[in-house]
Amino acid sequence: MQKSILFILLIFSGIAVYGQHSYKIYTGPLLSVSRDSDKPQHNIVGTPYFNVNFMSAIIGNTNEKAPIRYDAHLDRIEILFDDKVYEVPRNEDIPVFKFEMINTPIVYVKETNGYYFRLVDGKNQLLKKEKIKLKEIKSSIEPNSLIKEGYIKFEKQNPLYFIKADEKLLQVPKNAKDFVSMYPDRRAELERFIKENNIKIKQEESLIKLVQFMNR
Repeated sequence: MQKSILFILLIFSGIAVYGQHSYKIYTGPLLSVSRDSDKPQHNIVGTPYFNVNFMSAIIGNTNEKAPIRYDAHLDRIEILFDDKVYEVPRNEDIPVFKFEMINTPIVYVKETNGYYFRLVDGKNQLLKKEKIKLKEIKSSIEPNSLIKEGYIKFEKQNPLYFIKADEKLLQVPKNAKDFVSMYPDRRAELERFIKENNIKIKQEESLIKLVQFMNR
């Protein structure tokens, strides 16, 4: 199994293998990924990963399983192989990662060349974009902090939501009025459903219910 997983990574990759880099000197996409970010460092606070632990997932449209994790700062999927970490090349041939422990897969979207969590599948896919930004702090503002000099902080941002249909990716607006305006042919039924079900566009559970209704 492990040999075939590595073969999948290499056969779809057009990326050269570069030297090891940490986040402090990151210079570009890597196939071979440094594990420096796994180690505690006195000048780094937080983590770039949506979940720092590797979780078992089915890779692409194969039956192969491997431990992966998602780097929400660099928007990349990492795979653990023989105690080494590799980046999975962004490619339509590896379009989805289905976790065994959770029901929300990560999908590759070619329109943006990026990864999203798919909350709803179907004609209208509801996608969630997680983002973690890197912020440089010149000096500690917390009097009791052990970090007195400048440091780097990973900050999780509010997620963005998108609807993908017919190879178009539309960002979900912040209010119901703007949402229904994206679908003029279905405006009346969407307005009725939103009102009758007390749908809140800013709430994930409501969005899921709304897109599931659109797929009926």
